[in-house]
Amino acid sequence: MNILDILSAQDGISSAGVCEFGTLKKYMTEKNIEKAYNLCENASSVYVALFPYFTGLSDGNISLYARGKDYHSVINDILTPICDQITAQTGAKCVVLSDNSPLAEVQAARLAGVGRIGKNGLIFDKLYGSYVFIGTILTDIKFTPQKAVLSDNTHTMPYSKDIIECLNCGLCIKNCKAGAICEDGKIDCSKCISDLTQFKGEITKEKELLLKNHKLIWGCDDCQTVCPQNKNARQTENESFIKDRINYMSLDDIDGLTRKQFVQKYSDRAFTWRGTKPLIRNIKLKEEKE
Repeated sequence: MNILDILSAQDGISSAGVCEFGTLKKYMTEKNIEKAYNLCENASSVYVALFPYFTGLSDGNISLYARGKDYHSVINDILTPICDQITAQTGAKCVVLSDNSPLAEVQAARLAGVGRIGKNGLIFDKLYGSYVFIGTILTDIKFTPQKAVLSDNTHTMPYSKDIIECLNCGLCIKNCKAGAICEDGKIDCSKCISDLTQFKGEITKEKELLLKNHKLIWGCDDCQTVCPQNKNARQTENESFIKDRINYMSLDDIDGLTRKQFVQKYSDRAFTWRGTKPLIRNIKLKEEKE
């Protein structure tokens, strides 16, 4: 069975490819390598699929990626039946992973040939830009090099060199107000505003000021919205990211809710996993500024 053909034919997936787990390991910590082997003892291949989510630029105080259905659920709903099909036909061990994963997902996508890495550390799909989620299947199917199937229906062999291929305009670096994007293309997650909006612990006055001046209460889109390569990004056709979008949240929407009530009210949303505290803090900081 041709797994890449199955993946690329699936609604909701733009590009698909495969990389060797042994090659990917050099981008992973020893701890994460161990976790991956615990999930799939004889891991050999990592199948990678990109899931476009962009629905256009619009006002709101929540990051574009979190306005629709939780992408973890979307990816699992699409990839799990494919994994079951692979296992039924081949007997192979297959594990679906997305975001909360021991794998170095962006590097896996690059090695699989489904896109290029920008200075902002994100993978860029040929048609959908960096507005894509990465889903992976870790499996013990023996790795064999294959041409990736791209969103424009072209096929290409994966990159063989560790390169960052972008316009080198520097706009993402200049527009990252926290200075999280380094010139060498590496991201300092401790400075990333997206991570800061989700942080639950005590923060410094300097970081409070960043949150006050940031337009979003969850996530950050700055390095994507200024990128020339995203100017003509195609919009997704995935209904999960189009329907029932939540663009804006106020204190009245969440204040007083228990964690259980919050999760129930906003089920299948990516912004629920940290509970209400970060959101309430971020909203109140913006109200102080006003």
